[in-house]
Amino acid sequence: MLQPDSSPVPRLRSSLKLKLGLLITGLLVTAVVLLSSVLLYSAERSLLGETTKRGHTIAQHLANAARNPLLTKDELTLNLLVKEAMKDGDLVYVVITDHQGKVVAHTDVDQLGRGFERAAGLAALGPEPVVQSYRSAERGRILDFAIPLTFRRVNVGAVYVGISQKSVDDAISQARNRLLGLSFAIVVIGLAGSLALATLLTRPILRLVEGTRRITAGDFTVNLAVSSRDEIGVLTEAFNTMATHLGEKEMIKQALARYVDRDVADELLKDPGQLVLEGERREVTVLFCDLRGFTPLSERLAPEEVVLLLNQFYDLMIEATFRNQGSIDKFLGDAVMAVFGAPIAHPNHALRAVRTALAMREGIELLSRRRIRRGGEPLTVGIGVSTGETVAGTVGTDDRMEYTVVGDSVNVAARLESIAKPMQILISARTWREVKDAVKARPLGGVRVRGKEEEIEAHEVLQLR
Repeated sequence: MLQPDSSPVPRLRSSLKLKLGLLITGLLVTAVVLLSSVLLYSAERSLLGETTKRGHTIAQHLANAARNPLLTKDELTLNLLVKEAMKDGDLVYVVITDHQGKVVAHTDVDQLGRGFERAAGLAALGPEPVVQSYRSAERGRILDFAIPLTFRRVNVGAVYVGISQKSVDDAISQARNRLLGLSFAIVVIGLAGSLALATLLTRPILRLVEGTRRITAGDFTVNLAVSSRDEIGVLTEAFNTMATHLGEKEMIKQALARYVDRDVADELLKDPGQLVLEGERREVTVLFCDLRGFTPLSERLAPEEVVLLLNQFYDLMIEATFRNQGSIDKFLGDAVMAVFGAPIAHPNHALRAVRTALAMREGIELLSRRRIRRGGEPLTVGIGVSTGETVAGTVGTDDRMEYTVVGDSVNVAARLESIAKPMQILISARTWREVKDAVKARPLGGVRVRGKEEEIEAHEVLQLR
């Protein structure tokens, strides 16, 4: 029976799919914002450069055309030049001044004859042309071009041209709106793509999580589909291999649990090196326990009652043996053979065997009392224990093999059990030497048993010290 791990499987607080989706979307949005900013900046610089170049050309053309009329004080020609230049829709103003800074031509005829006052913040005109930008409350950003007019290195006046940057701002605004729309579409498409990509990437991982939960619940039959040949595919193959090995290990554990305690089976699987399957000389303690008077008793009982009685007897024997880290070697009808010290070595295997014998006798006493209370017949057992060197390992044929111990101590334990009186525990001299500090026993001296030419020394176990 599988023993699923009862520890709860932690739930996902935030899914990997969500994290991947947010990460990819965040990277995409960042890239789109950076790209849009660079494109807008480049477009603005390009348009501004073109405007500056055009404005400088216009101003320089006016300066060349206005020099002679300014020397001859031909105000009519100067104003015609201004009027002609203002046909350019981006020009805000055109002003021509004489060497004293008095306006001789202006888009606003009311300014004629007055001193020209430039916008606040603009630097005064020097010997070199100046291009400056400023913001007007009425007309927005304006590029101001100022070109001095000289004749034979003598200042004769100046030309001022103002070009509105509204066309540049409008173009940038339109470009920004188009980029915003395009960016939004890219983000929406990217979000859908990131979710699809995150789903594709996390699907095998989620299958691994579900597989892990099934294994935690004791289902080792899980076999995940390997859908790729990348790292995830390698991980999935490793997971399937792990599940197969865990299933095999669980099967071995279940098989071992029929003969040894489950904790012992766990220890064997943790360190298989201490498991002896091939024949090896090893010192062990062997215990035989036989249900006395079973044959005549079974003749007086119904078959169902016989089966029930044997099951109760076996339960007592198994529970007492496993409690002391022993293993059931075999069931012999109304008797059992248990081994201590193999397949797992225990330095105090003799004491473990004697403790088991006392537990078996106590268990039979309790079972017998219950039977008497219910009108049944009492039960008694005889127990023999012997310690000595044996050959431990698997014996049998290729078709049928079993793990057991073979040696004289096995025969001695069986013979001591055969001569034990009801509820008597007999141990060999070797066993007594191993447990005498922990057990009270009565020496019986040499006893003769079947199959032995010489007497063997035996002790009757009374209780633990």
